[in-house]
Amino acid sequence: MPIDIPRLTKKRTESPNFLIIAGEHSGDIHGAKLAKELKVRIPKCNIFGIGGDLMAEEGVDLLYPVEKMAVLGFTEVIRHIPFFKEVMEKLVNETEKRKPAVVILIDYPGFNIRFAQKIRKLYPAEMKILYYISPQVWAWKKGRIKTLAKNLDSMAVVLPFEVDVYKDTGLNVKFVGHPLIEVVKPVSEKAVFRKNVGVDDTAKLIGLLPGSRKQEIERHLPVMLEAFSILKEKFPGMKAVIGKPGLIEKDFYSNFSSSGMGNDVILSDETYEIMHHADFIITSSGTATLETAMAGTPMCIIYKMSGITFFIARRVVTLPFIGLANIVLDEKVVPELIQKDASPEKIAETAENYLTDEELYGEVRTKLSKTRSVLGEPGAEKRVADMVEDLL
Repeated sequence: MPIDIPRLTKKRTESPNFLIIAGEHSGDIHGAKLAKELKVRIPKCNIFGIGGDLMAEEGVDLLYPVEKMAVLGFTEVIRHIPFFKEVMEKLVNETEKRKPAVVILIDYPGFNIRFAQKIRKLYPAEMKILYYISPQVWAWKKGRIKTLAKNLDSMAVVLPFEVDVYKDTGLNVKFVGHPLIEVVKPVSEKAVFRKNVGVDDTAKLIGLLPGSRKQEIERHLPVMLEAFSILKEKFPGMKAVIGKPGLIEKDFYSNFSSSGMGNDVILSDETYEIMHHADFIITSSGTATLETAMAGTPMCIIYKMSGITFFIARRVVTLPFIGLANIVLDEKVVPELIQKDASPEKIAETAENYLTDEELYGEVRTKLSKTRSVLGEPGAEKRVADMVEDLL
């Protein structure tokens, strides 16, 4: 029996619909800025999709909140397959009903690439698809490059070398600059922040950034706290401040209160202040490494995952580094400790080396200071909005 493929019959109007899918907190930030820019340019447009509080504040009609989409690791994704099938079906149905002029996919490749394939099959030409923030196909699953080129109309990349990744594919690819350039900046002065967290001018402050998802925090924060426990024996007056993502409730961190740190560990949602004003950062791999590099603060990158996930990752990841800070600078500027190497003892030893070696510390700060210039000019959302208008 032939399949009845729905077709777009609605003509373009002054009030087009846009679909934005952002499955993570960082995507919510970028999606909100893009939504705001689109509404300035096309006041009568309607935007729906998946995102967080920031996108909702910009008037995006959310079908699912971003916190339900943040699932980490191969085994965890497998357990959530029924939920993702439900989300996929809901989005396809809403796409058929609302007929967005442009579908905008932000990062989140495991879900977004599959959604792009479904939409391209249903609407071979009429509905335009733009991908904002390329999946890291240069790190693993390079076969996805052809899949993306086949199913997308445009790609907005935020790392300069990514343009060459899609060379000769026929896909319209533009480097728009990294949207974090305008975001990663402190609100308060260093002296004010350190006073607020109770750190003496002569004492050291360690920033702990265990991740933006509960699974990451559960794996990373205990070893970070143990490393800090070792460090504070060697640095009198030292304190640690944990960066709390906005989506994680404060009570969640009470699970780690038995560490015996007392008033030496502070919980703060002023993440960018931590990145700029701490003396050293211990961070999990992810966007936070790039943000910390932009702040210019020396760091140690750690990452722990399930055994199965690590087994698979070792066989598919082709890059020499895991931290975006090192990847962007194309050099192992800051140390990376993975799995067993991410032990409290090794983390503490690494931090101590930086805090006691002024020459090493200054050298790393100098190299990290180049990060912003590599990531382009401000105004990424404006250039992405240009691409959306071109598709219209």
